[in-house]
Amino acid sequence: MNPLLIRQLAAGLCLGLGLMTVYPAASGAAPSALLGLTRSTELRADKLGNAAVLQNLGANAHIRLLNSEGSWALVEVMEPYGKSGAGLSGWVRADALDWKRQAPVVSAMAGGREVAASSALNLGVRSLAPRANRHALIIGISQYADPATPQLPGVRIDRQSATQMAQSMQVPLENIQYLQDAQATGAGIRQALQQLTERVHEGDRVFIHYSGHGTRYLDPAAGGCVEALLAYDGGQSGLLTNHEMASMLSGITNKTDKLFVVYDACHAGGVAQAGVTQRTRGIHTDSDEGALRPKFVSTNEECGRPVNVKTRNLVAEVGAAGTLPQDIIHLSAARDNEISFDDEAKGGLATQYLRDCMLRDALDLDHSGSISIDEVRQCAQQKINQRMANSAGFRPNNLVLHGNSDFVPAWFSQDALAPVLFTLPAALAANKPTPAPVPVVAPVPLSGEQALQQLFAQRDAKRQLQVTLSRTALKIGHDGLDFSVQSERAGYLYVALAGSDNESVYLLFPNDLDSNNHIEAGQTLQLPRPSWRVKAGGPAGTDHLLVLVADAPRDLSQLAASKAGPFMDSLNDSTGRAQLGALLTNAQTAGSAACGSAAAGASSCSDAFGAALLAVEETP
Repeated sequence: MNPLLIRQLAAGLCLGLGLMTVYPAASGAAPSALLGLTRSTELRADKLGNAAVLQNLGANAHIRLLNSEGSWALVEVMEPYGKSGAGLSGWVRADALDWKRQAPVVSAMAGGREVAASSALNLGVRSLAPRANRHALIIGISQYADPATPQLPGVRIDRQSATQMAQSMQVPLENIQYLQDAQATGAGIRQALQQLTERVHEGDRVFIHYSGHGTRYLDPAAGGCVEALLAYDGGQSGLLTNHEMASMLSGITNKTDKLFVVYDACHAGGVAQAGVTQRTRGIHTDSDEGALRPKFVSTNEECGRPVNVKTRNLVAEVGAAGTLPQDIIHLSAARDNEISFDDEAKGGLATQYLRDCMLRDALDLDHSGSISIDEVRQCAQQKINQRMANSAGFRPNNLVLHGNSDFVPAWFSQDALAPVLFTLPAALAANKPTPAPVPVVAPVPLSGEQALQQLFAQRDAKRQLQVTLSRTALKIGHDGLDFSVQSERAGYLYVALAGSDNESVYLLFPNDLDSNNHIEAGQTLQLPRPSWRVKAGGPAGTDHLLVLVADAPRDLSQLAASKAGPFMDSLNDSTGRAQLGALLTNAQTAGSAACGSAAAGASSCSDAFGAALLAVEETP
């Protein structure tokens, strides 16, 4: 329908059905601190030892800390260093920063944690406000009880990187639990998962990150080799198979809105079974100075080879236990016949690049207004390919994503996620070859259906609702929209409409004429109500209706949309879609301190919602 064929009638409205826009997404820029240097160092264009040098910084340079990741810090050169360097941004070694001179400021930025010269800060770049209904469990094993098991020095940095990832997903620091080295025994991991199951409420969101060795062992009962994560203590009690993990996670997935699991480990042998020197001292490559170590340990020779393996990914295992793939996201560092690597200087390749892409570098490839987990994966994969490009004898590992690939970890605007742009010094820029011109391709706008499909993909599949249209085809200028909604859970009903003109989106309900959007469990609600009506207004084509029942109310006062009669209206552009997604996927009260307490009502703090997406034809 034409978006502004809206005119007030005696009985209601005539509307061209279209899509809507929402409030500006909150984008909290990370705090920054002024620091000095302990020694001269090089400002580089990337976190690589062989990246282009943008500027040689003397020990007297003054810099502004933007972020710290792994053993590198993103900084901006400040006055009075000199006009040639001032305002230039790039990466320096973290151990070149004078952390102690500004310890109070830096400590506050780090959330009160002690900052050592070699440690990395967690500043939560571009993160949104923490929400009490978000939780994380971060497991890292850099050294094992068995001295024969190769160490993984970079795992200590993975802990910090995973924390940054959790904060970008709005997990409060107090809701993050850590298991490190000797804490991460088989029993310790099992207990932590049980405690997490008991701690989370209905509609909460959970992030789990594991960094350590993967393994395979021979299980005669399974008829072959079985994949597992290797806990600190090893042995039978220190093996956690996908099947066991799925069983332990089932209690969480039955309650959570979304469960996002990252395994930075691998289950493949091959070159990982190379000599002891490579396993203990690491494999040096031309791409960087950080030694690489394969994140795999075999319990026997047969299972060290990628053959006769009873493999099944975590999502398939959880699905077999009754959880729908819509509600779980599983990202693993490598395919089952590949090796993933630990970089002793910067952490696991998968973790460090997933972190970079979630915090800053991922691009909105489909111009949808949000960054999906698959777009994060694609960004990280490109970085892995670049890192391993000059590594003789080693191919890049491939990140594997199972489950809901349309999951949006956080509703940043694209502007907030834009990559950092580095300004080259004049001398360096003069010597830089002129790149071939790249043809500019205008982004293909999403259809209204695709825009609503993106929101529909964020639903909790455990929440079912039935929407029935009185007519699936409406005659323009004659027929009105009429439908009924029944939800198996009580909640708050919202209706968005994308029109056949493919320009606008409306929030049809609630509206200025009808704000009572609460629905009881099992109740059948007929819409529109007598106080408002929606009539087909053309053009001929297909309208799409997103009907959503949320556990908790959404804050419509934050909408920065224009009005089309009693309805909120916005353009179907990337900003509008990001704003709409931020509104509809976040409960109004879930950021309050009360949420997460034993006294809080689970439904009032839940971000979860059920949804249905329907098509309506407009005919001449």
